[in-house]
Amino acid sequence: MMSSGANLILAQSIEVIMITTGIIKEINNLTISVEIFPEGASCSSGNCANCSAGGKEKILEALNTRDLPIKTGAFIEMELSTTKALMAAFRVLIIPLLLFIAGFILSGNISGAGEGLQVAGGFTGLAGGFLLNLLFAKKYKMKEMPEIVRIL
Repeated sequence: MMSSGANLILAQSIEVIMITTGIIKEINNLTISVEIFPEGASCSSGNCANCSAGGKEKILEALNTRDLPIKTGAFIEMELSTTKALMAAFRVLIIPLLLFIAGFILSGNISGAGEGLQVAGGFTGLAGGFLLNLLFAKKYKMKEMPEIVRIL
């Protein structure tokens, strides 16, 4: 029997992976456009109402890191680790919010600064956070994409 310390280490090394299925719509140089299906949809033709979510296509970009022999129209399974999803959310949401707060506080420390200047400083920080996201978007985009794991 394992001790509680061993269980904790085991639990820390397990990563949750989100898996979804879809149809390949387009193959570009580096990325693959995939129409994803709603949870619980089981379709083999790609033409039913579940596959197209009632006419509302949901397209994701994915990577073929395993060099699978994929073709347009193929049914595939792809995965995205929660670590990748959380890091993307942190970069897109949390960093601009933190810079807003920092800008608000720093502009408030200026002697004689009123509330208007604090709000302007906060929005300057927010804009800076969004600008950083735009600058680093290409660098992190490929690292945060889902990966195609198998052909169905």
